[in-house]
Amino acid sequence: MTCAEFRQAGKALRSHKIEWDHTSETQGYSHLSEQMQDCEPWQFSLARDEFGRIHGLWIDEVFYVVWIDHDHALYN
Repeated sequence: MTCAEFRQAGKALRSHKIEWDHTSETQGYSHLSEQMQDCEPWQFSLARDEFGRIHGLWIDEVFYVVWIDHDHALYN
């Protein structure tokens, strides 16, 4: 899957950009370097909700996993 296909997958992967103001982590990936914090944060699902979400960021055309959120706690 290309970067563009991933970003357009929407409902199929439950993928979307993370809006930190609407999460439990309003400071975003504060443990990462300032340069990495400026990268675009996204989340997606591998399967149904019971497996949670994968959170990470895009650097160029590569997605880097930052957090495997088994409980989908970012939006609780």
